Amino acid sequence: MEKGREEPRPAGSEYTVVGVISDGAELNQVVREIRDLGVEDDLTVILKRKNPSEREPFPPGTRYIVIPDDRRGLEVPLGFAVAFIFIGLFFIATTPAIGVPAFIVFLSLSAILVAGSFTRVGVAPILTDMEAPREESGSWNDQFEMGKVLVFAATRDRRLIRPIREALQRGNATYFIVDRRLEPRAIHQAVMRRAGERLRGESVANRTGSA
Repeated sequence: MEKGREEPRPAGSEYTVVGVISDGAELNQVVREIRDLGVEDDLTVILKRKNPSEREPFPPGTRYIVIPDDRRGLEVPLGFAVAFIFIGLFFIATTPAIGVPAFIVFLSLSAILVAGSFTRVGVAPILTDMEAPREESGSWNDQFEMGKVLVFAATRDRRLIRPIREALQRGNATYFIVDRRLEPRAIHQAVMRRAGERLRGESVANRTGSA
């Protein structure tokens, strides 16, 4: 059963219909239907992929943000963690009086860095950056981490809200209507692309599959 939440919409505002939808054929169909309504440059899809360079079967020009499904950036925090441990051992060897307390402090910092480094890259920084509603964004982030995809469709035309919502409902998506514009940006190791564009370093032959 679909769930929806509609917030108050003052006249003259911009609106954003946010969909939380399963990855796959339903997502592709919803994207096509929303673009057919004329919402093109104001449509953004956020998804997670193990291979960020993987192509998405969206209509050409569709804007989407790919978040890497890995634990990138381990090297820096783990490097600092190791450095803190060695510094603590150095204090123990050179100044025993303060070495043990200092080592405990450095060990605690190392533990925090190691724990943080194993946190997956998520959508939360993007939601925070665009000042998404706090109550809803927590739910969106949780659903995203469970494999869902986020769809943001912004419009000034209130008449488009209903058909966009209906397209999401046909795709078995949960929808939210926010009474302002939400425009996701690629931050925190995410990558923004448009469907059909040539990737960096890719030749026409590779793109078409020619020898």
